Parts: sequence; structure tokens; C-alpha cells
Amino acid sequence: MSDLTSLKVPIGVRDRFATVAKVRGLTVRALLDQLSRELADATLMEQAARQMSQLHEADPDAWDDYLAEGRHWEEATVEPLDA
Repeated sequence: MSDLTSLKVPIGVRDRFATVAKVRGLTVRALLDQLSRELADATLMEQAARQMSQLHEADPDAWDDYLAEGRHWEEATVEPLDA
């Protein structure tokens, strides 16, 4: 059984993907895989940024605690430059 599916797109869209894939030295399938992963990662980062902004606005004390915990972890994991 195949793990592939077909996707119908306008010819212009297909051609743009083919052109970009060729310039990058990729197949269209590899380009779509790469772009979908980048878009998924960017979406997760946007969601996290939105949630942090909401926390900052809704609960400044919780935001300060979040920042303090981050500083604590950073201090605990960074080696001194003179070590």
C-alpha cells in the first residue's frame, strides 16, 4: 500500500513549485516536504509567541515568574567564560 496521495493544484502553482524545486536542486516532492515542515515550525512558533504575549498581558506576575525561571535555568546551564 502506498503512503502517497495526489493533490490537484492549478497549473501555474505546479509550475512555480517546479521552478523553485529545480533552482534549489530538489524534487517537487522534496520541496513540498521542506516547505510544509518549515510552515509547521513557524506556525508553532507564532502560536507560542501569541500565548506568551497573552500571558504577559493577562498575568504580569506569572510572566515575571516565567522569566525568572528561564534566567535560573540559563544561569544553571551556562559555563563561566573563565572556566
